[in-house]
Amino acid sequence: MNWKNVLFLSLLIFFAGNVAAGDLIASSFSYEPAPAAPGSTLSVWVYIKNNSSYLSEDAKLKVELSYPLSLQLGQEAEISLGSIEPSKTKAVEYKIVVDSKAINGKYGFTFLFGEGGFFKSKTEIVSVLSRTPKLEIIESDVTRLEPGQVATVKLLIKNIGGGIAKNIVVKTTEDRTVTSTGVVVERQIVSLGAGTKYIEYLDPEQQTTVEMQLAVNEGAELKNYSVPIKMEYYDTNGTAKTDTSYLGLKITASPNVDAVISSVTPYAFPGATAELTIDLFNIGSADAKYVTVELSGEGVEIAEPKQFIGTLEADDFDSFKTSAKFSQTVQPGQQLPITLKIIYKDPEQQTQVKPKELSLKVLTAAEMQATAGIGPAAIIIGLFSLAIQLIGLYAVARFGYRKFRQFRGKKGK
Repeated sequence: MNWKNVLFLSLLIFFAGNVAAGDLIASSFSYEPAPAAPGSTLSVWVYIKNNSSYLSEDAKLKVELSYPLSLQLGQEAEISLGSIEPSKTKAVEYKIVVDSKAINGKYGFTFLFGEGGFFKSKTEIVSVLSRTPKLEIIESDVTRLEPGQVATVKLLIKNIGGGIAKNIVVKTTEDRTVTSTGVVVERQIVSLGAGTKYIEYLDPEQQTTVEMQLAVNEGAELKNYSVPIKMEYYDTNGTAKTDTSYLGLKITASPNVDAVISSVTPYAFPGATAELTIDLFNIGSADAKYVTVELSGEGVEIAEPKQFIGTLEADDFDSFKTSAKFSQTVQPGQQLPITLKIIYKDPEQQTQVKPKELSLKVLTAAEMQATAGIGPAAIIIGLFSLAIQLIGLYAVARFGYRKFRQFRGKKGK
């Protein structure tokens, strides 16, 4: 048998085998989500049909991918389909990952399918379109500040968009603005130190915290403020974007009312009654309104235990007097505690209660006598002083008398 006969026989066997085999085609293809987004995972379906009247045996399907597409971890590129009946279809699902840094575009990949080592190929296209990132300030740990206060504020920033935000710069807006009429408006809340904060990137739904130091001007009006926080960044396609969030801050001030016992007249002594003078002072930066003071103490009876003061302005003071009778049982020399309860309303009309513990020394008999000026020592000192005064008067009178006699003598001559 010559070589021509051998070749003819081989071709005859080959075509006879393929005539008896199935005819596989990729009947359809789909994926979701469509379009694909950077960083997403696609569900890709391929439908392989036996487009013949013969059984397709040992059918296989294989996918070939290139950047930015790759198979999900654990997924096999080649899948065995087994046998496919004539005019029947088998569906295969692949999980394909789109790289998070992929830029917008159309990306192709190839399917190889067939049986008996004979494969056909078909290329399909996946569209990648980055969703727009969007940054928002979703939380702040500071909502109240006082005039003149400097505070470090923590801002929680989240990417609520569908794409990656890169090279993010967070900053407050300018310290002043100019109105349409040319009037310069100074901002009452400004940033100190480094005015900008940098974040490398934020994936969709990712969040991070930045710290900014804010200062309130001394003369800031007590009211609510919205501080503009600007966030400049780029999306995955290199397009510059800007989002602005508003940090809400309430500028407020607080009273700080304190008290001391300024005098006790005549003295604190067991069984005695004395007049107490109490000084109240507001060292806070806001007025205290409807100020009321309640006094109490063990071993002492307060004649007017509740006193109404009214409004105590910032950096101001007031005084009131009340009568106190001390019990016979209090121990001389001890510090007698007097409790003050200071009640007032702050600028937000919230009732504040500040307890204050004062102490009052109960005098001993010797201390009382010394205070009253009737002790033995005081008597001796008094007598000594009187004696000196009398001696002085006698000397002056004697000297005057002598001068008088001399004058009379000269006149007689």
